[in-house]
Amino acid sequence: MSETARHHLIAFLVKFGATVASIYFIALFYPVWGHMHFGHALILGLVIAVVGYLADLIIPRAVNYIVAVAFDLVTAVLIVGFGNVLFPGMSVSWTFAWFVGLLVAGVEIFYHYQFVRKSNEPVR
Repeated sequence: MSETARHHLIAFLVKFGATVASIYFIALFYPVWGHMHFGHALILGLVIAVVGYLADLIIPRAVNYIVAVAFDLVTAVLIVGFGNVLFPGMSVSWTFAWFVGLLVAGVEIFYHYQFVRKSNEPVR
């Protein structure tokens, strides 16, 4: 496996793990806002991670990191909010979705610093 492919794999796995952890953290500690199973968090986390990772390959280079984090926030809110309609047994409010989005965006700030910024720097 090449160094670039290994970097992308590790970056995606970190993004996926952080997203699932963010979703399930809100689900565990704030049950008043919503209820979901761990399977729901895995599926929603995978969708958010794939969309966000593909966006991270384009947005920071085209615009900047602030727009990329804002995109991650909105993406997480919309996917979790509309996931409520798609999954039986999942009952979350838009407040739940917004707090998930805020937590995902907070994690994304550190993720962009560690993975996205380094991949956009020229090789020396």
